Amino acid sequence: MTSRVSGGRPVAWEDAGRQIASLLGSYSAVVVTSSDPVAAAHVALGIARAESAHRRVVVGDLVGDIPSLRDLVLEEDPPGITDSFFYGVSLNRIGYPVEGTENLFVMPSGTDPLIDDGMLRNPRWTKIGGGFREQGALLLLVAPGDSPGLAELIDQLDGVVLVKDSDLPTAPSALILARVASPTPTLKIPLQIMSARAAGWRARAASWRASAAEWKARGTGLKQHRWFYPALGVLALLLIASLGLAVMLIRAGRPARPAAPVVTVQPVHVPAPTPPPPRPAPETLQVAPPTNIIDSASASAFTVEMLVANTAEGANLFVRKNGAALPAAAVSPVPIEPERTVWYKVTAGAYTRRYQADSLLFALRNSGVLTDSAGSVTTTPLALVVDSVPTQGGIVDAVRAAVEKYTARGLPVYALIQNDGGALIYSGAFSRADQSAGLVRTLRGAGLKPLLVYRTGRAP
Repeated sequence: MTSRVSGGRPVAWEDAGRQIASLLGSYSAVVVTSSDPVAAAHVALGIARAESAHRRVVVGDLVGDIPSLRDLVLEEDPPGITDSFFYGVSLNRIGYPVEGTENLFVMPSGTDPLIDDGMLRNPRWTKIGGGFREQGALLLLVAPGDSPGLAELIDQLDGVVLVKDSDLPTAPSALILARVASPTPTLKIPLQIMSARAAGWRARAASWRASAAEWKARGTGLKQHRWFYPALGVLALLLIASLGLAVMLIRAGRPARPAAPVVTVQPVHVPAPTPPPPRPAPETLQVAPPTNIIDSASASAFTVEMLVANTAEGANLFVRKNGAALPAAAVSPVPIEPERTVWYKVTAGAYTRRYQADSLLFALRNSGVLTDSAGSVTTTPLALVVDSVPTQGGIVDAVRAAVEKYTARGLPVYALIQNDGGALIYSGAFSRADQSAGLVRTLRGAGLKPLLVYRTGRAP
């Protein structure tokens, strides 16, 4: 495989990786993929070099002897990922430190560099990703974008960084954490232009040296006439004296000039430039569409919006103070246009009919949880499923225990009883799929695998 990157110099792709590294700060195991695996490898290296400043980072080659990664390993024919999966070699043994960068390691493909789909689908990746999460480290796996096993690999880890390509046909529902559409523009300097400029500089330098030599030769010739410089000095003095005498005679015969009038210039007020409007933040997280489209018509969409807080602490405090009166209370981080500043909406209730939400709003105002003019009925048919509770005796107690397990970790969730007697544990409530991106990122960072769905069921 060639190490050349189409569409940009390797250093420019690496710099693009550095620029999106901060987006992966809360993740521990990420796939980096592209139809151009070498570009993906350089983006992974850029991310790794940036993140290695504060945590251990390992870049793994699941393509097969990518020169960009293989060249960083100094050993001859080193064991790698295939040796670990097929022959039991320890992962610690196949991580090779990169010279000049502390905390950065490379896992080559192995003595048998053929990576098949079975290896990408191997359930061992779930355990490996969990190990990196426990250690606070980061695993970046460079994988081919056309592998049939790519979807299963991504599903076991935190998500994927997509390089160059606009979509991922082999994993259409994958969680895309970031996109790198192109290399850093400022670093895309064609080598032939640099060579031409260097040649121009060399030509100008040669011309300057020739001019200096010519002037030096002229100076050598003048030295042969020793009388030339004294005579030139006397002539200059006579010329200066003549000019000075002429100026004095002219000024003596000229009448005095009147003083020029004083002109007062009024300062002109220049208004301060108007700053441009803030640009919306780029959407770096693509959320897969709801997995249960068939339930869209029967979704529990009607809810009561009670509060919009500018901090998560303020929203959570409101829920804690009034939790007993709030069925299916949800705290949802939502970007507000046009600045896309994140605010936290607090909603309660999940109903299939509007009059049911109206009744809840009336009750909340009557009980003093809301003032007479506060609150409104709105529709939020979408939510994130994080867990489920099967049908069983004492379902209410089982649901309460499941919810408390997450709230103890600081994750706001709520439960809705389903038609089969079981329950689904939800987080957030949204009117549009894109609004859930921030909460998806938070939950994935906590080790969960949320799914966007049309929420169904009723509050217990």
